[in-house]
Amino acid sequence: MKGESRESDTLDTKVARRGIECPLCGSNDVVVHHVATHSVPWQLYAPSSEPRDALHFYRCSCCELIVKDPAVRPTLEQERAHYAKHNNDIRDPGYRNHLCRLVDPVLSHVPEHGIGLDYGCGPSVSIEVLARERGVECRSYDPHFLPVSDVLNDSYDFITCSEVAEHFACPAGEFERLCGMLKDGGVLGVMTQLVPETFADWWYHRDPTHLVFYSPHAFRWIARRHNLKLFESAGGVFVLRKQP
Repeated sequence: MKGESRESDTLDTKVARRGIECPLCGSNDVVVHHVATHSVPWQLYAPSSEPRDALHFYRCSCCELIVKDPAVRPTLEQERAHYAKHNNDIRDPGYRNHLCRLVDPVLSHVPEHGIGLDYGCGPSVSIEVLARERGVECRSYDPHFLPVSDVLNDSYDFITCSEVAEHFACPAGEFERLCGMLKDGGVLGVMTQLVPETFADWWYHRDPTHLVFYSPHAFRWIARRHNLKLFESAGGVFVLRKQP
């Protein structure tokens, strides 16, 4: 991958000894991708007795997922407080247009009378509103703001994850859950920002709640692992159909 920022081979060896494991594919072939020493919002992470002078990011050589150091994570309370700062107003035309980049291609593949789930809706149910405006039934779930676990026991014709996948501490388990809720022929739509060539300058990894970062290769790996057909991908929007 172009533009990666690694330290020395000695540091790569230390990573192997520490036993860092990719949380998506489970591979142990993980190396240092970037070391952040400036502009790290340490105050937004859980308190630690260990001094911190750098934040490490690791890259899986198998699926190309990039992982923020698992030892440096915000608490659930810090996560919720950070999410609550988001000002996502469905009445804002810019925000509506942003969500429609995911909603429109997903709903174009949903059968009549289909039902969907917006997984990780946050403080509002914006995608549910957009779907219902188009005459499509949709439910919403969020572990912090709408933890109605009953909706996780049903099956769906479509599931959306708008800027949610980067928050997954265990993406392997989360994608397993999502695909388990999809009906055969159902559609999974994921929107996230993709890893750029200049990772060091990327603002996205500075968000303390963003834990993992994806490339198109990572989504191709997800598609193979879960028997999905990846048939749309553009600008960080991926639409995948569950094969029978």
